[in-house]
Amino acid sequence: MSGWAAPDRAVAAAARERLDAGEAAMLATVVAVDGHAYRRPGAKTVVAPGEGATGAITAGCLTDRVERLAETVLADGPRLERFDLTDDGDAWGLGVGCNGVIDLLCEPLDERHRPLVADADATTAVVVESADDRLAVGERASLDGEPSVTAAFPESVATAVRDAAADREGAFVTTVEAETDRGPVALFVERVTAPPHLLVVGSGQDVRPVVELARNVDFRVTVVGFRGAAATPERFPDADRVVATSPRDLREAVSIDGDTYAVVMTHNFVDDRLAVAELLATDAPYVGLMGPPDRFERLREAIDSDPLPPDADDRLYTPVGLDLGGGTPYQVAHSVVAEALAVANGRSGGHLRASDRSIHADPTE
Repeated sequence: MSGWAAPDRAVAAAARERLDAGEAAMLATVVAVDGHAYRRPGAKTVVAPGEGATGAITAGCLTDRVERLAETVLADGPRLERFDLTDDGDAWGLGVGCNGVIDLLCEPLDERHRPLVADADATTAVVVESADDRLAVGERASLDGEPSVTAAFPESVATAVRDAAADREGAFVTTVEAETDRGPVALFVERVTAPPHLLVVGSGQDVRPVVELARNVDFRVTVVGFRGAAATPERFPDADRVVATSPRDLREAVSIDGDTYAVVMTHNFVDDRLAVAELLATDAPYVGLMGPPDRFERLREAIDSDPLPPDADDRLYTPVGLDLGGGTPYQVAHSVVAEALAVANGRSGGHLRASDRSIHADPTE
């Protein structure tokens, strides 16, 4: 999927392709939001002049204006643009704006951005405002695991960035303010992490919609089949990886950790039993099992010789999926992927109107 609706992984892939080909493009990043907005800080879009954008930073009200910025940014260098949508009469003329103020950092895409678009863990800091003539908007630093700053920032700025990144785990964004002997500096500090891993065990026709939808919500998707002829990349083109193995060799064939969300849908009782036992012997926080509750009770009895771990009931979701009421292959797939996504994001999957939490995960937490 490309264009405005592209998932974050597709945006990163578009950036990598531009870098690999040496083609000019602008990277625009939401670095601050005051009020409500369609996307939160950290959201990105890649704009190639004359070719449009890949990725959404708003519901569409800024798309044309952001695309028009690309040639200017590529010619003149990074800049911070502020868009006030609290009075949206001129956005679409329909009174449907986001009712917020959005700060967008626009930069020529270059090798300094490579860590941010590599589908891997990375932490960077970038200057978004500066009264210090040594630090222009767009000046970047990368942080390693210490974390220590690897660019030539003044020590006061480097210390502020280190402190902001210390003791933080997982993805986050934050704004850091620092003082130098030449004036104040504001930086946007961002940690990106590798996308969560969805492991789909099964190779039937109903696996395809699950794989397609999971990829479009930014899971890295691995399909594992226990029948070699059916487990091929051609059969599952949206998967990142397709593996043919046996149920007992599942842990050896695929890396499974605390960021792996598994769905078992082989429709074969013996294969399901072996796969569930293998998966629950790992750190996977979510193991979804296709099938009715009474089938699982029979499966549990069949595992008695190799008891399930004490936390099995907390990690095992069966019947898999949220209660959406649909029965077609794509409706079922939506139910399954939605549940896995909710668990990965620490959400329950309930009605938003019944929640007082933010619609978006808070990237600053």
